[in-house]
Amino acid sequence: MTEDAKAIVLLCGRLGDRGNASPLGQSEYARVVNWLRAEGLRPADLLQQGLADRAAAGAGLAAERLDSLLTRGVQLGFAVERWEQSGLWVLGRSDPDYPARLKSHLRERAPPILYGAGDRTLLAGGGLAIVGSRDVDDAGQRCAEQVAAWCARHGMNVVSGGARGVDRHAITSALDAGGAVIGVLADSLLRQSVARDARDAIADSRLLLLSMVPPEAPFSVGSAMGRNKLIYAMADHALVVSSADGKGGTWTGANEELEREGGRTVFVRIDDSAPPGNRALLGRRAVAFPGWTADADPRAVLSSGSDAPASTVRTHQRGLFDDPPMPSDPPESVREEAPAPRPASLPASPQASPQGASRESPAPIAVPSVYDAVLPLILAALDEAVTADELASRLDVGKTQLLAWLRRAVDERRVRKLDRPARFIRRGR
Repeated sequence: MTEDAKAIVLLCGRLGDRGNASPLGQSEYARVVNWLRAEGLRPADLLQQGLADRAAAGAGLAAERLDSLLTRGVQLGFAVERWEQSGLWVLGRSDPDYPARLKSHLRERAPPILYGAGDRTLLAGGGLAIVGSRDVDDAGQRCAEQVAAWCARHGMNVVSGGARGVDRHAITSALDAGGAVIGVLADSLLRQSVARDARDAIADSRLLLLSMVPPEAPFSVGSAMGRNKLIYAMADHALVVSSADGKGGTWTGANEELEREGGRTVFVRIDDSAPPGNRALLGRRAVAFPGWTADADPRAVLSSGSDAPASTVRTHQRGLFDDPPMPSDPPESVREEAPAPRPASLPASPQASPQGASRESPAPIAVPSVYDAVLPLILAALDEAVTADELASRLDVGKTQLLAWLRRAVDERRVRKLDRPARFIRRGR
């Protein structure tokens, strides 16, 4: 993780701690971002001592809350280790790998944090989003499967969610046809990423799983609605296979995209068995899904029936903390650029630095490694000699990882190893 991503996760992430400080919501984090940009700072700069109070004042937040969130280094270390052991990774919105099309399409509503698993080259996105109801009829299931396989055979990404019904039919069919899939999940990224089918596709570099909620998070209606925005943003076009009329997540997500300025073209399945919601969407600027044949290129078919062909979809946006474009830059030159270099020293608060006083960069707040975070717990548990099995049980960690930590502590002469039987005790006891 980059230092920016660490700071964003500390501010906005749920790390399994039960402290009193609640993570920042989207609008609260947006206020912090506005203050950072005005001050010429980046998220990582908030890891410097003394900045939390200034940032809180500038963003209209409680200083105690911001400070509490930013000092969760130990919890962050444990969480990152757990995620990395399962093959997961984390991106902050200011990271260069963060999907440019999310920032371009959702702007300030792009999620501050993305959790993911799988082929990161698929973060470029593109392709056809296939969405629909959980309780889909047989005709809708066949449509989702046939269109997904058609896209896959022609090398076009399929983007969908992880819910049962249309989502899963589309994802399974695309993977079975040898295609690439971007799955945007509303919950349980950790569990779904280690499922056998997912692991095989991830190993083949054909599956990317993304989520805006922590990897262990359960389902919630709010996260499902947020997930829908990401599905549309990661695609070039969308197909609604089945939708209820006037209610439900598919209906709400499609209408939100149809009302979005510069939104993706939303196609709908229109046949004799199409549900009423599909036809109702036609009256809201949705487009009937065009006829196609198995040998036709889906890019050409979809672009010909789309208000916004894939070739014209803007997928690049300057980073939140990049320099603003020069006046001479034409609009079409908007692109993702390398972050602007940080100033050699951070600007000091006027109250803290009277005229003529020397200004020093604040001392950094340590974000410890997992070993540094765990070592005090290990030492505290070694007041008496115990075996590795006993210590692993007491600390609720894996024995293999614990032995690696113990070997390092022995090398650093913080812990002494006893023989017959093998036990460990803190030095000085």
